[in-house]
Amino acid sequence: MSLSSRAVPAFDDGDAQRSGPDRRSDRDDHDDSAVAQRLLDSAINTFGDRGFQAASVAEIARGADTTADAVYARWSDKQELFDAAFREVVERRMLLLIKNAPVPATSKLAMLGDSLLTAQRDSTRNMWIEACTQAMRDEDWRPVLSESLDVEAREISEIVEDAKNAGDIDEDLSTTAIVFLCQALGLGSHLVARSLASHRYEPAADDWSYFVGRLIRGLAPRK
Repeated sequence: MSLSSRAVPAFDDGDAQRSGPDRRSDRDDHDDSAVAQRLLDSAINTFGDRGFQAASVAEIARGADTTADAVYARWSDKQELFDAAFREVVERRMLLLIKNAPVPATSKLAMLGDSLLTAQRDSTRNMWIEACTQAMRDEDWRPVLSESLDVEAREISEIVEDAKNAGDIDEDLSTTAIVFLCQALGLGSHLVARSLASHRYEPAADDWSYFVGRLIRGLAPRK
């Protein structure tokens, strides 16, 4: 069953569909890309900050300065809105910007490592955690998450291979192992940071950057 064909769940009080004059005006906005973008931005922030279960369509609509009717004019329910918001997150992913940066491959890996700390409280990272939760609850969601992680893995793999070709990473080291570690750190570090009650065990940015640099230099060929 595709995501678009899933059964529509019952709406809670905060997600109740509206009827009446407002609904007509919202449907008139159906092709307004600016409204749709505001709704996606609000959905990413709300789902990321509050989680799928706690977030309501009404709250997301308020964050976009519109009504719930504007949501239902574009998406059938909260789940479909979450699907669209996650795809938006995947398209925006920071890794794509890092991959295309005009710097050496090892510098890209360092940027990727630094982002684990600087983006810890980014709502887009929170969306990845929510997507993992969705995949555990709903087997129809697993291919969506798997495909997104595969795309990310291929991009990291290209960076690692570029570093190997430049002689900065030992050819004997498994690219797959390095990519797996990068992805595990990406999700794991954000989950840990999100769960910490205080910042006492969160490293300073300079300390973290130095540590990441040491790890990357440790991948260099042995002399």
